[in-house]
This record gives sequence, structure tokens and C-alpha cells, in this order.
Amino acid sequence: MSLRILGGTAKGRSLQVPDSARPSGARVRKSLFDLLAARAPAGRYPEFIDLHGGSGAIGLEAASRGYRVTLVEKDARAVRALETNARALDLRVRIVKGDAGALLKRLGQFDVVFSDPPYEADIPKLTAQILASGVLAPGGLLVCQHPDRLHLPEHAGFTREEREYGSNTLTLYWHPDAPEPDADGDDDSEIG
Repeated sequence: MSLRILGGTAKGRSLQVPDSARPSGARVRKSLFDLLAARAPAGRYPEFIDLHGGSGAIGLEAASRGYRVTLVEKDARAVRALETNARALDLRVRIVKGDAGALLKRLGQFDVVFSDPPYEADIPKLTAQILASGVLAPGGLLVCQHPDRLHLPEHAGFTREEREYGSNTLTLYWHPDAPEPDADGDDDSEIG
């Protein structure tokens, strides 16, 4: 299976997808990056972490659009695919091999934290762990992708919003004093 980068310097180029990955579809990816473009701070490249690198569909898309990207992945085959895809697309990313939940406190802080774990994971528990870990920089945004039948809970100190895309939902968390996501997510501007 292969899929294409939707925007930025590697727009239109293909990614090879490992069998172990469940890549985010084009509609979800486009909507996510339209939303992020509307929130982007002017004059700097945001720090982006994909806590479950998988196919690289999200993290490599972010790198193509100018984000400084860290990808975390525990599956060795997926790590090799991420390295191969990043080299082939000439995208600079940091790849960390390991379990995201176990590494959270050692990863640093990021402006955008993306979490799309295997759907059999305890996603509400992992989300609470991410929000409590300090990995989200002040003014940052946590984006959790999960099945539409699952609804993630409120979390003290954060505003929560859900956006549905077919059988997938993106749940967004941010501190109330941070700028709100664009209401419709349809801004077509790009970062980078």
C-alpha cells in the first residue's frame, strides 16, 4: 500500500506503508493540516510530535509542511519504513524507537502533539497520561485520532472539541488561554 503527501515540499510524493500501520486517510490529514495552518504562530516553525509514527502519513506530512518533527514508534518494521520514507522524501525528522507512553516525560515539549494509537489501546487512559505529562508546550494543541464511537472525556484545565470524519474522530485539547481552532477547519493555507 502507498499513499501520497498532500502538501509542502514533498507534495504528491508517495510513502510506502508497512503492513503493521493503519494510516490516516486523506480527508482526515487534509482537515488536520488546514486546522493547524489556521492556528500556526507567525514567524516560527512549530515543534510537532507524532506519538505513534506508524506509516508516517501524519508526521512526514508535517515535516513536508515545515514543522520540526519527532516521530515515536515501537514497531521495528515501521521504524525502518519511517527512516526509508524520510530519506526518499528528503525530509529531516527525528525518529525515536520505543513506546510513547513510557517515553512521554523524556521527549520534551511540543506545540502540536498528535496521538493516533492502535484502536485496541486504552485511548482515554493514554490521552489523560499525555495531558498530565507536560509534553504539550504552553499554547500547544493535542490532537487525538480515534474511532467515532469513542468519546474522550473532558480534562481539567483544557478545552476539548470533537470533529468527526467518517468513522474517525479528532478530539482536540488546548488550554483555554490559547487561540481556538478555526471553526470550520477549511483554511487552505500551508505552513512552510
